This record gives sequence, C-alpha cells and structure tokens, in this order.
Amino acid sequence: MDILKIDGTALPTPHEYQVTLSDLDSEGTGRTEDGVLVRERVRGGVAKIAVHWYALSTGECAAILNATAPDSFSVEYFFGSPRTATMYAGDRTAALRAAREGQAVWEITMNLVEY
Repeated sequence: MDILKIDGTALPTPHEYQVTLSDLDSEGTGRTEDGVLVRERVRGGVAKIAVHWYALSTGECAAILNATAPDSFSVEYFFGSPRTATMYAGDRTAALRAAREGQAVWEITMNLVEY
C-alpha cells in the first residue's frame, strides 16, 4: 500500500507522517465583550500532512521536490482509509546529510496543506 501519492505517482514511504484535521472559521468568529465564544465554522476536517523523509538519494529528493513544486496538486494519502484532496506544499526543506564520491544523502521535511 502506498502511503502518499501526488498526481497519481507514489512517493517513497515517509519515515515520519502525521495528519492533522483542522476547522476553518469565518471572520465572524471571536469572543464577545463578556468572553463568550461566537463560532462560525465554515469548513471542518481540513487536512495538513507533516511529512519527513530520511536517507534519500539525489534522484528521490528531486522527485519529491518536483512533485510538490506546482501551486496545487492531487494528493492521495492514508488516514485510516485512503483519502484524496487538492493540496499545496508549505515550506519544503531539503538538507544534505552526507556526500562522498559523487553520492549524496538527503533529508526532506514539508507540510502538505489542503485547499
């Protein structure tokens, strides 16, 4: 089973993977003068996936970064069952962890956020 696919292409299995579901509230949400919350939830269950890969080759690193470069893309992800959402990538960090004799080892961290 693939944990994460972008536009139908399976990515390497991440070493760390965390899904957060959030609510989005309207501008009318806030507290009254006496501290009572007035909440206008406009959308629930918006997904954010924090993902981290260790020990990637240069080719794997490039494939992940290229797949997450567009403004938006379709993400198939696992959260109890397969789900699909249109997402974008937040900050994407690629760290070079080792390099020797023309070979490199990379680490990538990013958040995928649902539109």
